[in-house]
Amino acid sequence: MKLILSEDKFCYESQRINALKKLEILDTPPDGKFDKITKLTAQLLDMPIAIITLVDTDRIWFKSRYGLDAHEIGRDPGLCASAILSDDLYLIENAKKDIRALANPLVAGSFGLRFYAAVPIQTKDGYNLGTLCVIDKKSRKLDNAKKELLHNLADIVMDQMDLRMDARKAYRYQQQLMYTTAHDLKNPLSLMPLLADMIVRQKDNPKAIEEIGLQIKDAGKRMNRLITELLESAEEDNGKIQLRLKSIDLTEMVKGIVDSNMVRARNKKQNILFHSEKDIILFADHQRLTEIIDNLINNAIKFSPFEKNIYVTIRSEKKFAVVTIKDEGQGLTTDDKKNLFKKFTSLSAKPTGDEISTGLGLSIVKDYVDAHNGRITAISEGKGKGSTFILKLPLSEN
Repeated sequence: MKLILSEDKFCYESQRINALKKLEILDTPPDGKFDKITKLTAQLLDMPIAIITLVDTDRIWFKSRYGLDAHEIGRDPGLCASAILSDDLYLIENAKKDIRALANPLVAGSFGLRFYAAVPIQTKDGYNLGTLCVIDKKSRKLDNAKKELLHNLADIVMDQMDLRMDARKAYRYQQQLMYTTAHDLKNPLSLMPLLADMIVRQKDNPKAIEEIGLQIKDAGKRMNRLITELLESAEEDNGKIQLRLKSIDLTEMVKGIVDSNMVRARNKKQNILFHSEKDIILFADHQRLTEIIDNLINNAIKFSPFEKNIYVTIRSEKKFAVVTIKDEGQGLTTDDKKNLFKKFTSLSAKPTGDEISTGLGLSIVKDYVDAHNGRITAISEGKGKGSTFILKLPLSEN
């Protein structure tokens, strides 16, 4: 039996209220799923009243009630407020003879409460948000089978609240995904008609047309990267990451990725300086590993100012290959480091050449690194002091 000691009450209560608020369920409209639970509870326990209560700072709000018209009552004094102080069943079989209930207005007043039984609705973190309770206006007994049943039904209430919150998060995620896609595709798409007009005007200038063609190609690559990241993110959310492992020469792979990013770096007058030890062999997924390295180098270009250096090095360290991408860019704040690998996170650094940023790239990188049993960390001395990403992947044993 867990009891909240007086010295811990303030801290626990503050955290409990935060957990309740995060569920975003207070003052929401009636929900048939919860109404079915209260009706079922009353029928199975043969009680006239069953309520799903949530204990707020100054009130006890009813998410669902069966056999009662009220929507909420004051918290103090309140039986439910007392019931959430313990994980066990809170049982009053005869309120007129129970010292815990004598002063309660529902007992002393016209309502005439005589029987009360409640089980806390508890989160996975151990916070009692409210109760599933049953009430009668006459004294009752509750056998062990019905006590267990009340516990199980309270667990179902918590499960339903978690499912409801998960559904809300999924909906918000979908909305954010749609907004991000529309916003980030708009930039390269809006560029296409302008470039087409330039081709018409420069039709007698082969060099200009070649340059415009490269810009169109780059815009297409930007859109392809965005769509690829969104699709890969969706695959991760559905648990569909499947690695196709094979022996890979890491030095050769990274050199190819560096070369493919040279044009983008030169457009910003940046230098990519590459150094590697020889014969570093990994057993990895070629496509996923390419995405990891390319994303990190692309970010270094994207978030570094013009005329800066980017350093890419490869070395071996015990049983790991270590790839380091260091830039002279905008650096990372303390908050940036906390949120670095989360989806759709807006960091303090902004692209320096009108590039797009989905907020998905690093979250995908982290998932791919984890799938390879590797580690990725970021180091920065602060804003304006550059960033270093360190990728560690297990070396091939053969």
